[in-house]
Amino acid sequence: MIIFSLLAAAISLYTMMCFVRIILTWIPSLNYSKFGHFMATLCDPYMNYFHRFRFLRLGNIDFSPILSLGLLVAVSNIFSNIARTGRLGVGYILASTVSMAWSIVASLIGFLIILLIIRLVALFLGKGGGSFWYSLDSTLNPIVYKIAGIFRGRNTFMTQKTAYIITIIALFVVRLIGSILFSIIVRLLTGLPF
Repeated sequence: MIIFSLLAAAISLYTMMCFVRIILTWIPSLNYSKFGHFMATLCDPYMNYFHRFRFLRLGNIDFSPILSLGLLVAVSNIFSNIARTGRLGVGYILASTVSMAWSIVASLIGFLIILLIIRLVALFLGKGGGSFWYSLDSTLNPIVYKIAGIFRGRNTFMTQKTAYIITIIALFVVRLIGSILFSIIVRLLTGLPF
């Protein structure tokens, strides 16, 4: 079982390296340094694999790093569990996979809620011009009006602020209900006898 402990530790270390690589991409002077190039050589082949999934892009925002890190964490957890219990259970693997998937979705919803709140506060403060807000609006508005449109009656006008408030509330509810449902599913899966 020491092999699984070592594998879990190695994957956790690689996860941390990938996280550092993500942070480096936000700081151009570090990203183009020798250390940045070294980290890119180690992490980019794995992380770039997830860039091809278009559903992970929301306008100018790319969520593929979250999926790549989430998958590493899930695999590390599976290996840690094998090292700890001495057995490989299908139920635990399914539970880890479902848990990881919900964790990624919940993170995306949480990030979206934060962006919506920032934009809503800016709208209430009268901030609306500029390329940053335009870029943010072009990313958020398709989602906002799709979600808010579910709650809008026919031919009813809805202000941007109202649409943002409705969307924030709807996403909070989805996240809350999803957390409850997925915790029940994970508990059921871990209880499987095989």
